[in-house]
Amino acid sequence: MKKPFLPILVAGALWLAAPTVHAQSTFRIGPKVGVNQSFGRFEYPGNDYLKVTNSSRNGAEVGVVGQLGLGTHWAVQPAVLYSQKGFAFEEDAYDAPYNYTYHGEYKFRFNYLAVPINMVYSLQQEGQGLQIFAGPYVGFLLGGKFNSSQSGRYGSGASRGGSNEGDVEAGDTYKNGADDPYVSQGLDVGLQGGLGYGFASGLQVQVGYSQSLRDLGAKYETGRTSREPPTYRNHAFQFSLAYLFGSRN
Repeated sequence: MKKPFLPILVAGALWLAAPTVHAQSTFRIGPKVGVNQSFGRFEYPGNDYLKVTNSSRNGAEVGVVGQLGLGTHWAVQPAVLYSQKGFAFEEDAYDAPYNYTYHGEYKFRFNYLAVPINMVYSLQQEGQGLQIFAGPYVGFLLGGKFNSSQSGRYGSGASRGGSNEGDVEAGDTYKNGADDPYVSQGLDVGLQGGLGYGFASGLQVQVGYSQSLRDLGAKYETGRTSREPPTYRNHAFQFSLAYLFGSRN
C-alpha cells in the first residue's frame, strides 16, 4: 500500500471510532480550515557567486480534526489536512571575466496531505479558553506547480531570457532538464506549535508555526552536473478555524 493512503486510513478510523468514544463523552470531531504563509530558505551550497533572496507564499489548509480529551485540561488533536505550501526566490549573479549579469525569478507551490498530531493544554476546563499546543506532523507530497523566468546580458548589450513552468513531483532524483518536472522529496517531517482559543460553542481558533526537520531538495541525476543540489525546508505561519461537534463532558 502506498504511503499517501495512510492518512486517509487514519481519518477513516477516526470517523468509525467516533460513535464509541462519543458514548464516553471524550471525543469531538469536525472540519478545519485555515491559511498559511510559508517559505523555504532556498540555498545553493557552495555557490558563493550566486545571491539568493527568499520570499514567502500564501496557501490554504482544509480537512478534518479530532479532539480526544485526556482529563480536565489536556487533549490530543490529530488531523488530516490538504495543505498548500511553497516559496519564491530571486537569484542574481555576475561573472566578471565575461562581464555577464544574470537574474532569475522562481515560484513553487507544493500540495501536501498532512497529518499533524498535537498535544493541547487548555487553561479552562472542557477545552475552553486560552490553549497551548505542540506536536509533530508528517506531510506526503501530492504534487504541485512551478514557474520561472531568467534573463542575462553581456556588458551593456541587450538582455536575453526566457520563462518556464511545469509540475512538481515527489522523488529523490532531479534530472534538471528544461522540460523535466521539478522533483522534491516526497516525505516531509516536522514540528509545530502555537496558541489557540476554545469557545463553548465548539469553535476553535489557532495560530501557530511549523518547521520541517529534513532537507527536501532532491539530488541531481548522476552525470547531469557537478554542482551540489539546492537545499530547502518548509517553514510556515498558520491561522486556522475549526468547529468541533460532540459533547465536552
